[in-house]
Amino acid sequence: MRNVYHVKTPENVTLEYELAGIGSRGVAVIIDTLIQNFLLLMIALMILPALDNGSFFLIRSGENTLYIVIAILLMFIVQFGYFLLFEFFMKGATPGKRIVGLKVIMANGEPVTFTAVVIRNLLRIGDMLPGIYGVGILSVFLNKRYMRVGDLAANTVVIKENKRNIGFLSIRRNEPGQSSVSISHREEALLMEYAERIRDMKNPLDSAILEYRLYRYFYGKLGVLPNLPEKYNAKIYLRYLLDLIGIPQT
Repeated sequence: MRNVYHVKTPENVTLEYELAGIGSRGVAVIIDTLIQNFLLLMIALMILPALDNGSFFLIRSGENTLYIVIAILLMFIVQFGYFLLFEFFMKGATPGKRIVGLKVIMANGEPVTFTAVVIRNLLRIGDMLPGIYGVGILSVFLNKRYMRVGDLAANTVVIKENKRNIGFLSIRRNEPGQSSVSISHREEALLMEYAERIRDMKNPLDSAILEYRLYRYFYGKLGVLPNLPEKYNAKIYLRYLLDLIGIPQT
């Protein structure tokens, strides 16, 4: 059964997200745990040749102390920083979540923040009690937004990404006759200037960085556009946006 979560933006656009249930989240955790254990095993195997007489004690390790300290540090990072680092640098995902098609976002629909990532993962230990995520599973069962204790504290939700990895299912009109997208006059003027630069053969727009910044801004506000191809880049997205709001490009 799909559980759809609705978020209404300040621009009066309603975003729809499909929340991830216990099953898909459990599979993602299993995959991440297997990856964690594999990394720990690789670190252990790499440090074994550096041990003297098989001793892992620093006072007996002699010249290999530095290697052992580095190995212990790496093990600590993998054990306690795996979820935190991946969710921050992969924008709310981990390898397990990416494989299953899940993503962590803020409850208001915005990308997850570093503070939220830290909070939800610090409380992961509490969610794991008394074993195999007992507290977390109970919390998800009792919460209509499928939030474990860490999610409740960080104000985050875990959603299912669709095939285009856009983070929501659709943009709905909130009022009869309302456009499928809502932008301000300043934003429209910015897009008109962008379109003029495209048409100007004497002063063509040749900045991938500028196009990417425009894309990130409007994608963060509007998300996927109607009839947008499954594979697209910043330039294609902006061209479709111009067509959608009626700004000529030629």
